[in-house]
Amino acid sequence: MKVAVLGATGFTGEKLVELLIGHPYVELTYLTSRTPVPVPYSDIFPKFKSRIKLKCEKLDISKALEKADFFFLALPHSVSMEIAPLLLKKGKKIVDLSADYRLKDRSVYRKFYKKTHKDKKNLEIAVYGLPEFFKDKIRTASLVANPGCYPISIVLVLGPLLKEGLIKNDIVVDSKSSITGAGRKALIDYHYSNVAGNLWAYKAFSHQHLPEIIEVLKNVSGICPKINFVPHVVGLENGIYSTAYVSFKKAVNTAKLSKVYARYYGSTPFVRLLDRFPKLKDVVGTNFCDIGFSVDIKEKKAVLVSCIDNLIKGAAGGAVQNMNIMSGFEEADGLS
Repeated sequence: MKVAVLGATGFTGEKLVELLIGHPYVELTYLTSRTPVPVPYSDIFPKFKSRIKLKCEKLDISKALEKADFFFLALPHSVSMEIAPLLLKKGKKIVDLSADYRLKDRSVYRKFYKKTHKDKKNLEIAVYGLPEFFKDKIRTASLVANPGCYPISIVLVLGPLLKEGLIKNDIVVDSKSSITGAGRKALIDYHYSNVAGNLWAYKAFSHQHLPEIIEVLKNVSGICPKINFVPHVVGLENGIYSTAYVSFKKAVNTAKLSKVYARYYGSTPFVRLLDRFPKLKDVVGTNFCDIGFSVDIKEKKAVLVSCIDNLIKGAAGGAVQNMNIMSGFEEADGLS
C-alpha cells in the first residue's frame, strides 16, 4: 500500500516514518514538510541513510493524490481540516494526528484551539481512533481521528470502571509527560537546559485534552465524568505516566478489579495488565499501554496507573495500529 506522511519532520512525523519503513505491507511514497525546496529526508534525519531515498518537499495536493492511497496527517491543529476534504473527495483514507476531528462539538473546538472548525461534513463522519473501544467503527472508516496522548492513557485506565458503574463520578488525574508531546517548537521552555532534570504542572482545569477525555469517556460509558486533570512536564525524552485517584460506590477488591480489566483488554494486543504499578521504561519504545493499580478495600478507594510512550502508542504507533485495522492488516503489523 502506498502511504504518505504529511508533516514528516515533527516528532510524530519522524516516528511515523521510522515505523512505516519497517512495515511489511507499506511503501512510503510521499513526504512533506514546510521545507521551501525538496531535500533528501535522510539529510534531515541522518539515521535514515540507506533506509529511505525519498525527498521531503512542500505539499502539492495534485502530486500527493497521484503518489499515495493512504495518508497520515501529522500537521498542526487547524491545518488538517483544510487538507482532509481534498483527499477524501478522491477516495483516499486518512489518519489525522491533529485535534481537528477529535471533538464533535465545534464550539468546544473553538474554545480550546482558538480556531473555527471549517469541515463540519467530515467531522460528522470521522471515527475516534482508539481501537480498544472503537475497532469495529475504525475498520470501515475513511477518516480516523487519532487520539491525543493524554486521553489514550486516561481513557484506557478509567473507561472500563466508568462503564461498569464501579466508581463515583469525582476523579482526580495526575499525568506526567515528556516535552516531546508539545511538538518540535523553538520555545525557551522547551530548551534542554530548562527541561532536563525539571518538572512542572501546567494548564490545570484548562488543558485542551480535557474536553476530549470527557467526551470519549461519555461515549464509552454513557456517563459524563467529573475529572480534575492536572498535566505536568517532566524532564524525560519519551513517555506519559498517568495516575488516577478514584472512589468506589461499594467495596471492590483486587481480584474483582483485575477481572473487569481482563474482560475489556484480555484479547487486545497492546494493553498489558500488571499485578503491580507499571514502570515507564517498560513501555518506552513500544506500542504498549501498561496498567496497574492498588486497592484500599476498607476506604473503598483505588489508585490506578497507566503509562505509554507518548510518541508511539500516544501518537505514531496508535496511528499505524489504526491504519492496520482500516486496511485489513493484522493489528500489530509493523508494531511488534
